Amino acid sequence: MVREEDGFWACEYDGLLGRLPQLIASSRLTFCGMGSCIDARIEMEDAAALLASEIPADARSFIDMLVDRAHRGVGGEIRVEWPEGPAWLTDNLPFGSSLGGTGPHAAWVLTAVGAPALVALQDRSADMVRHIPSDILVVERGQTVPVGAIKPRGEPRPKIFIFEYTAGMQLGGASPPRSSRIIVRFTDPDLENDQDFASLTATMAEQAGAGLISGFSGVARERLNGEIERVGALSRTWRSRGLGTVYLELGGFDSIDSCLATLHGLKGAYDTLGMSHSEFVALSGDGDLATSMVRLAGELELQRLIVHADHWAAAATLGDGTREREALMTGSLLASARAEAGKPVRPTALPSAAVFHQGPFDTPKRIGDWTLLSCATPYLDTPATTLGLGDSFTGGCLLILGQCPASSASAEASG
Repeated sequence: MVREEDGFWACEYDGLLGRLPQLIASSRLTFCGMGSCIDARIEMEDAAALLASEIPADARSFIDMLVDRAHRGVGGEIRVEWPEGPAWLTDNLPFGSSLGGTGPHAAWVLTAVGAPALVALQDRSADMVRHIPSDILVVERGQTVPVGAIKPRGEPRPKIFIFEYTAGMQLGGASPPRSSRIIVRFTDPDLENDQDFASLTATMAEQAGAGLISGFSGVARERLNGEIERVGALSRTWRSRGLGTVYLELGGFDSIDSCLATLHGLKGAYDTLGMSHSEFVALSGDGDLATSMVRLAGELELQRLIVHADHWAAAATLGDGTREREALMTGSLLASARAEAGKPVRPTALPSAAVFHQGPFDTPKRIGDWTLLSCATPYLDTPATTLGLGDSFTGGCLLILGQCPASSASAEASG
């Protein structure tokens, strides 16, 4: 399981840490959309403890479902039909709150390491603004400004509930096999419709490095086609005006139908698709990973398909293998640093508790025009948090994929 050449990956990441300052210094602006929210964070241990008391049947059924998923090591995102759920959970469980959404989290990670990021933000309520790091950029009156400089306004959206659990935690007499979190939506929050962001990014596309689109899993099916059309039109404008990379991060859909409608409806609006391994298996089946990745990437006419798991990250790409591997490693490094610190940070060393496991394509593999490659992640068995780790990985990939090719080559040579 653990590679004999554990020191090989430690050495590789040490080299990346040496290149990281130059990569950050040469980074270009990243557009980060399209969904923002506030997360109510709850420890699964606190929720499971309520099973020992007298609670309503619908609450017991809900918590039983969460504990069962944790026992099976299943995280992900789900939609739950329980209208009274948010109020009951708020009244009966301790929780903290934090920024949510793939776009804002990727922007947070990029900004934390010193790279510029511009986030789509329709919700500018006081509750939202106070949760966003003040140096993340937004568009205000046709200009990019730090979010700390804007005046809050409007009403907040409903919160998303996050239930976190850790490997070894006792939940109803059993322990989860892995650390993760379950994201629960009681409503469909829809996407940010920030017209100022759309207008300005259309004019800035040639100077920016990359764009991120995400959040479609939180759109109700009857509104999904309209959101695909709206966001797809913007991202196609980005591409036509010179933006080199548009990255779609998939997210946990309630149905394969909605997932496929999104992937195919946005076809041509993105060149890069990212998803967790569990999301990939749900979409493509549990067959041969290499063949399945190439098949899906070709079907969607992608430049690259990225799959991230606990212990590894992999890509099927038509691009330069050295650069693509750098993207996977940078994403993995920033996610691991966040797992250790409990928040986005600029890493200066590998986490002391990191271990490395073998990936599926440690030796690059060719299938036709496609190169398949992978890296081991600096894995932490008991992280300080699992929240936002996939989004942190995405942010790290965008840091590299948004580089001018000359900048990437220069950084690799200096390492």
